[in-house]
Amino acid sequence: MPQPSSSLRLAALRHLRRRRLDPAPHTADPAAPTIRSRRTRALVRGLVPAVLGLLLSGTPLAAPRASAAASPVCLSGALAFDHRDAEAGTAKPWVTSPARNANWELWGQTSPGSASRLLASGLTGVDGGTFNACYQASGPLPELHMKFLSASTQTWRVIPDRRSATPYSFTTASLTDVATSRNLGTVKVPSPIQGAWNVEDTLNLLYWKRSNPDSGCWTSHQANGACDQLTVVWDPGASDGGYWDYGNTNYVILAGDMPDSHHLVLHEAGHWLQWQLYNHWFPRVTNCNPHYINRSSSTTCAWTEGFADAVAAYVLGDYRFVYPDGTSYSFANGRSTPGWDAGDTVQGRVGSSLLDLWAANGPDGGDWSRTIRLMTYNASTDFREYFLTDRPTASPPLSTTGTARSIISSHTIDY
Repeated sequence: MPQPSSSLRLAALRHLRRRRLDPAPHTADPAAPTIRSRRTRALVRGLVPAVLGLLLSGTPLAAPRASAAASPVCLSGALAFDHRDAEAGTAKPWVTSPARNANWELWGQTSPGSASRLLASGLTGVDGGTFNACYQASGPLPELHMKFLSASTQTWRVIPDRRSATPYSFTTASLTDVATSRNLGTVKVPSPIQGAWNVEDTLNLLYWKRSNPDSGCWTSHQANGACDQLTVVWDPGASDGGYWDYGNTNYVILAGDMPDSHHLVLHEAGHWLQWQLYNHWFPRVTNCNPHYINRSSSTTCAWTEGFADAVAAYVLGDYRFVYPDGTSYSFANGRSTPGWDAGDTVQGRVGSSLLDLWAANGPDGGDWSRTIRLMTYNASTDFREYFLTDRPTASPPLSTTGTARSIISSHTIDY
């Protein structure tokens, strides 16, 4: 290492000699500040030999150390669940599906010995249940893990019982000393609770077709930030389920393997949706226990059950109802279909009429959006009121003649 020259050493020694001869520091300008603190003078005296030592040794003076910059540490992957597919038939094959729009949370310790805390939250992607959970960290994180919940924002959730306030959830294994981003690959929902995410994902299909252009809520009766939340109770060990708990909790109640049927999930959610469209009002339903797709009940039962049947079939793009065991029942019917009762007291007649009115080649414009809009300001008690009284009040009016009249007549509804 090169050493300082002899002239530099001599200049440094002369500087030290002059400081020992001067009795006190002074300046040429009387107004200039003087060093009055003994502590400060001692510090200055200590710095001089230190600097001289560095000069004599040839060691360069180091620049001040910058604080470590924060950088994102991310856990990424995709959330998926296994389920038996009742829509595929009585064999009910096992299928792996992505859990889309599901809530996730990133938890971890930001310093050794600290408590684990929530670092970030978000939703899995609509393109395949993907997630990328990031935290701006200034150094390695002592512990990090993911938490997944059977809910989608505050818009819908799946809970284990009516007394619960929180959705199903599970966490991934903890990672330690995490300094860089990690890809967790496909994260599977644990087998005992996978039905909760099957329901959570199925409800996306209804939400995406809710036809509410006014807000992100289920209907236009609520504004963003004040949406009603659809709650589904699912108990895998229970036998009581398959209904909407109107007038009590207003929750959808499911049990056992009912999540295997997307039709059943959407049918019960369809009851809740109609109640929402009617701004928390619902017709007084009579003679509805039991009720059957092809049999007469009452005009109110046929209207509310037929609407729920049509919701599920419309959202899934078919023309049937599928039971949890994989059996199904077609809504196809005509004036002479054997085994079917006639008229607007039969839910299958009402449901198939709605599906045909909403069909791509139907008179309502190719979808259900005008009926959904109509139902937000006209709460029909039964199908007769919907068709004859309320459809003409839509803007523009929904037809009750021509093709529309022919459709309902073909399903034995004659007005």
